[in-house]
Amino acid sequence: MMEKRSTQDITAGEYISAGESAWATARNSSRLDAEMAAQLRMVLSESFRTAKNWLDLIRALRSKGFYLERKDGRIRLRDAHSHVEICTCRFLGYPGVELETRFGGPLPEHI
Repeated sequence: MMEKRSTQDITAGEYISAGESAWATARNSSRLDAEMAAQLRMVLSESFRTAKNWLDLIRALRSKGFYLERKDGRIRLRDAHSHVEICTCRFLGYPGVELETRFGGPLPEHI
């Protein structure tokens, strides 16, 4: 069962247990609830909006405990601690195709 955390707790990087963030726990229940999805979008939107290239975005997400992975033709957000897939970039409002166009190529595999 997921322990309730406020937006401030989650955005400050407080984790529920060693190696598992609140975001990974939300995905373990197979769906982000509406509140968690809104919080996730708020936490990450600036990183997506202001990144000038893939490296900027990767670094910004890593500093918040996430990383990106291309799988099945989609760019997916994963929890850096548990490696659980959280959602696609499209779910966050930043489709992979648009990111690739903006950054001039596909997500690098080995950064």
